[in-house]
Amino acid sequence: MHIKTIAIGLLLLIVSCNQSRQQGDVQDEADTMSLDKPRSVENPLHYVPAEALWEYQFDTLANDFRPVKVRDVRADSLTAEKIEAIINNTWPNVQIRYLETSGDTVAIEIAESTILTQQMGTAGAKQFMVSTTYSFTELSDVRYVRFDFEEGDHAVPGVYHRGSWNSRPH
Repeated sequence: MHIKTIAIGLLLLIVSCNQSRQQGDVQDEADTMSLDKPRSVENPLHYVPAEALWEYQFDTLANDFRPVKVRDVRADSLTAEKIEAIINNTWPNVQIRYLETSGDTVAIEIAESTILTQQMGTAGAKQFMVSTTYSFTELSDVRYVRFDFEEGDHAVPGVYHRGSWNSRPH
């Protein structure tokens, strides 16, 4: 009789440990699944690189950031409107509007610039400004980009060109 009690006790112990482990596995799966779902808090630096022409990447050899062309597109297939769409798809939280081309300068407007100027940080804003400038200067005869938006802590409107950031494309 004493052996039966011990056997039943061990059996209950094994079963209860197994159930705890299975519940833990279910909890682990739920935690993993929640990582795969989009978070309700929106990331202001949201970046979709699929269409990007240029990125501002960290070069570990030079120990500095530099513009890098990430996608080749035939220059004769580009228009300011196509680049506007590329930028807006690449940076969905910072929407630009192409205004005009005057001489060698493209003018763009960012009507809602708070994310760029206040929420992306200095590095994020610079990444946006550099990649946008380099993308528009892919157009033949365009050397400058005039950004029109309300100035903030992390970005300043004005006219920029590829040399504005003292970096060389590679």
